[in-house]
Amino acid sequence: MKLTVIALALAATTFAANAQTTIITEERAPAVVVQPDTQTTVTTKEPSGILGTESKTTTTTTGSGALGDCSSKTVRKEGLTGDKTVSKTTCD
Repeated sequence: MKLTVIALALAATTFAANAQTTIITEERAPAVVVQPDTQTTVTTKEPSGILGTESKTTTTTTGSGALGDCSSKTVRKEGLTGDKTVSKTTCD
């Protein structure tokens, strides 16, 4: 009887030693994807007036930002009579 109990105990420990544990992990994509703001700026400078004494600088900026898709245009005229700057911004 003792021999049977010892044999069963050894068999049980042998089976327990061979048991395997499986760990399943799941990786999910982030819920929010943050994309950087994209902007494009173009600046042109044109001489004008008699003998190039005046100049016109135009700066145009387009892209997306905190307010949505926006475009901005600034025109600056410099000359002998003074300077003038006009800006216009449009957002969708």
